[in-house]
Amino acid sequence: MQPDTHLTDMLQQLAVVNAAKPSDRGFIRQEEAEDPACIPVFWISKWVDYSDKYGLGYQLSDNSVGVLFNDSTRLIMCADGDSLQYIDRNSLESYLSVRSYPSALSKKITLLKYFRNYMSEHLLKAGANITPREGDELTRLPYLRHWFRTKSAIVLHLSNGTVQINFFQDHTKLILCPLMGAVTYINEKREFYTYKMTLIEEFGCCKELASRLRYARNMVEKLMACKSSTTAATSAR
Repeated sequence: MQPDTHLTDMLQQLAVVNAAKPSDRGFIRQEEAEDPACIPVFWISKWVDYSDKYGLGYQLSDNSVGVLFNDSTRLIMCADGDSLQYIDRNSLESYLSVRSYPSALSKKITLLKYFRNYMSEHLLKAGANITPREGDELTRLPYLRHWFRTKSAIVLHLSNGTVQINFFQDHTKLILCPLMGAVTYINEKREFYTYKMTLIEEFGCCKELASRLRYARNMVEKLMACKSSTTAATSAR
């Protein structure tokens, strides 16, 4: 149940920052709210929606690749291209390798490789110019817990609590981390800025970021509603 507390914390952080109306100041010092030390360890750098047939494929910022299949199972391939992690519908995890896996998984592994090749050949990497912090490679690899699309964005919720919102029209992105109390904004020029929520509250921010933070609050509420209905459905089984 831990990720639910992450969502609750995130909702609280967004409620507070939105209530402060950060873009309505006479004098906004958005650069004062920056905190590069809070850049996320992981974000989704590429994704492809094939959910009409198989599921959603994605690449994380460290070049590992995962698929959330339509049957609610997940498969992740580490950046080394060999280590695999399979998570079944009951969240049981097993660790495998491309060289050795049960035959029941062969179709899913073939699909994972297809997604990986497609993304590497056709998609640009979000945040490609960001240097990882030392020690980040020791952090446990998260997986995609839940996602949905709206008319204007795709919302992606990782198992480490991070919520990412990619806006379709202008390709801007928000990466929200409840543990750091931080938001990373990738703007239309693909520039990457990380802010502390409490500092946005104090120093203000531009209208573009403020409107996306208001949208994010609605999306986190929607995620929490999705999760509670999923939990109810699971316990009813």
